[in-house]
Amino acid sequence: MFILGCHKYTKRVKKCVKPVAAVTQVNTTHIIVLCVPRLFIAKLYLIPLFFFIGGGCTMSLTYLARLALRNPDVCWDRKNNPEPWNKLGPTDQYKFYAVSMDYSKLKKDRPDF
Repeated sequence: MFILGCHKYTKRVKKCVKPVAAVTQVNTTHIIVLCVPRLFIAKLYLIPLFFFIGGGCTMSLTYLARLALRNPDVCWDRKNNPEPWNKLGPTDQYKFYAVSMDYSKLKKDRPDF
């Protein structure tokens, strides 16, 4: 039998002294709805931490998705396009950020495959 509630935070939050419910299965939405807002009210200094960690995780997952989908070194379809890096022209920018490189002025110096 599990006892749900905020009984871990009884020292700092007076409203959370009693356990919320005693049930046989753990209901995670019940814990999230009741305990997380009380935790944020009790510890407001954690909000920027969660904000920046969540933003960093979101940006890193976005960058990994960009690398997986846009990078010419990654090959998802080996039957139709076994070497995608050979189909790039000299003016295609596949780097994330080019500091002082103008790709439109480059000339073709590679052979066609």
